[in-house]
Amino acid sequence: MRASASITILALVAALTSCDRAKEHDGHDEHDEHGAPAHGHEHEHEARHDEVPRSVELSPEVIEQAGIRTAVVERQALAPTVRLSGEIAPNPNREASVAARVNGVIEMIQVRPGDAVKRDDVLATVRAPDLQSLRAAEAAMRAKAASARANAERLDALVARGMASKQEALAASAEADSLEAETRAARERLRALGVSRSNRRAVTFDVRAPLDGVIVERGVMTGAPVTAETVIATIVSTEDVWFLAHVFERDVARVEPGSAASVRLNAYPDESFAGVVEYVSHQVDPGARTLSARVPLRNPDGRLRLGLYGTAHVVAAGAPGEPALAVPTSAITRMQGKVVGFVQHDDEHFEVHELVLGVSDHQYTEIVHGLREGERVVTEGAFTIKSALLRGTFGEDHH
Repeated sequence: MRASASITILALVAALTSCDRAKEHDGHDEHDEHGAPAHGHEHEHEARHDEVPRSVELSPEVIEQAGIRTAVVERQALAPTVRLSGEIAPNPNREASVAARVNGVIEMIQVRPGDAVKRDDVLATVRAPDLQSLRAAEAAMRAKAASARANAERLDALVARGMASKQEALAASAEADSLEAETRAARERLRALGVSRSNRRAVTFDVRAPLDGVIVERGVMTGAPVTAETVIATIVSTEDVWFLAHVFERDVARVEPGSAASVRLNAYPDESFAGVVEYVSHQVDPGARTLSARVPLRNPDGRLRLGLYGTAHVVAAGAPGEPALAVPTSAITRMQGKVVGFVQHDDEHFEVHELVLGVSDHQYTEIVHGLREGERVVTEGAFTIKSALLRGTFGEDHH
């Protein structure tokens, strides 16, 4: 449904801008009929060709389907913020180094760095001759436990008939209990390696993923010998990640756990990701002279890739600042390298305003220049307006 709606919106926008261009061509044709003036307008048009139109008119249908929403520009008491650079890092609590767990040889490796895996997916198959000795040890332990239990039951019967001491029976029962516990432990070791009663003759087992995530490192190749401690692969869950911000000494007193944070990444300059400072380290990095502030972020679509750089605007500890002209942060976007907002002048007309920004907290951003109090600025659906404006700029290239 979302894709269908987007196509419909863009089609309506295209129709709108096509009509506008048709009107422009009608005007040009009139000049052509009179001769020379047409060439003057042609050169004038070429000079303006790369300029983005300052305003656009959208039909009520486009506005409704695009979900365009607005908010009033007004004064807000913005909390002062601290700007901190940093990068996306994995959550080490959601990271696993998967070991072979037994001596053997890699028969097949199923993954490579960058592969997404689910819990219980097979990472590698190990041929392990030691499985035979583990099975033999478990079978011998099972037999000894059965014999010890039979002896304990025999002594219990003799005690009841007065033919054996109770102390002998208790000792036999304790020995049977101990051997049965060792048998269960041996059986669990085999089960952990993927060996069940139905495949006791197999000499291979599958190494499986313990969690959903992405393979960030592979430690072996097919045919490589391994020990129980050899790391087959390292998996990192990317469903939730950390933004690790660098806090300079001058800002330490202003950044506290619990402070709201808005993260913008260089890869996605038009978007912000909301979070809260969870932890501030207690030891200064001696080289960079910074502390580390941790901001957990949800990452269900996997776009927050490990290592991406960005900036966190953290609400500073202390009282809110002075009231300032501000808009919801969602009203701010970029177009052709400029920071802009779209002002709605009536129900159908929208105008581009280039903005100069001030401080920002989690929800609102100060407007130093570019908007007036009381104007209505677009907070949702700006993509459709931007598309209409850019089509007006580039559309004629395709004639």
